[in-house]
Amino acid sequence: MDQGTTKKKKLISIVGDAFADVYCYLDNETPHVVVGGDARLSQPMTTRAGGSGLNTSTHLCALINYFGINDDADIEVNFQTVINENDEYGKLIASHANKCHGFNLLNRRVSDYPSCFFGTDEESTLASGGKSSGHCAVIIAQGERSFMTHIGCLGDYRGSHILDESINESYDLQHVHVSGYFNIPGFWDGELGSKLEEIKQRNKEITISLVPQHDATETWDGGLLDVLPHVDFLILSEVEAKGITKYNGSAAIRKKTFFEYAAAYFHDKSPSTHVIITLGSDGCVHLKNGAIDKVATVKKEPIDPTGAGDAFAAGFVYGFLDYMSQNKGNCGITSHALKTSMLWGCASGCCCVGIDGASRPPEKKIIEQVLTDVQTVNEAESVKPPSEER
Repeated sequence: MDQGTTKKKKLISIVGDAFADVYCYLDNETPHVVVGGDARLSQPMTTRAGGSGLNTSTHLCALINYFGINDDADIEVNFQTVINENDEYGKLIASHANKCHGFNLLNRRVSDYPSCFFGTDEESTLASGGKSSGHCAVIIAQGERSFMTHIGCLGDYRGSHILDESINESYDLQHVHVSGYFNIPGFWDGELGSKLEEIKQRNKEITISLVPQHDATETWDGGLLDVLPHVDFLILSEVEAKGITKYNGSAAIRKKTFFEYAAAYFHDKSPSTHVIITLGSDGCVHLKNGAIDKVATVKKEPIDPTGAGDAFAAGFVYGFLDYMSQNKGNCGITSHALKTSMLWGCASGCCCVGIDGASRPPEKKIIEQVLTDVQTVNEAESVKPPSEER
């Protein structure tokens, strides 16, 4: 490097959703909510910053702070989302990012109404028609969680609002992660795909991952398949994969296992995309070119499953970038890179379910121990591709 030349900071750009999550833990005596009925909570309701994009940013930042990437800690995480910084939910989300966990929240709110860009106060913003920050009720019962969501001003987010940070001369953009696709209807019109295509054309070494999240409309469309050709890694749960592939268990489909069916489906739609399906306590599978590879994980009694998929995505992205940084001579996405990424993903997701709250990263020593356990499980066993119908 020439004298006087400033070294560029490595950058990971996360694009996605942020919500204020109101946690409701049902007690064991009334574990279900019945329309028109009542239910008891086992503890007081609490409100925390959440959302797939924010959770992933939080866990990824923690991994970088703990371990660096190839021992390089000079890395920044930028999180592009939409909030109303003038309401209490928005203030909570912004404080979580900028003050508590060290990543940069870039508010991409663009609106005809007064917004944070002009410093208007909450009263005038809401009185003139401004929308609140997204928020949702998180219902925790019997080891599972359900959501009731108001997307608020997040519904104004568009693909054209995303900053293309590959053109920022201060940064060396390494990776773009899109999170909560189905929670942002403004991404469904093709503009997001065009933005990702532009980034790829500018620098083909930049990798892109995407987490769709659950589709509350149950249509499982939103133009996602048109975006996939611009995505290197699609990371999703088994439920989400079955929804997107329209897998219904009919006689014709059931001649194949679900994983065989999904591998063929995604290969037909986007042959270049690596598909990673998370399976909870059963680990994850990787689908590419019709092949199915599995990584196991360790079993852990869940305290709160919320955000486990986001933590998996953070671990996967971290493991991939760390591996690629240490193996710069190897071109392309290798099987070793994918195996490392999935091991980190499984470890991070497993740690998350042992913590109360989706956006609270575990301690470094816990991650180190669980990662060792996950590696041991996969070294000790000959993990075969799943063959039984799920």
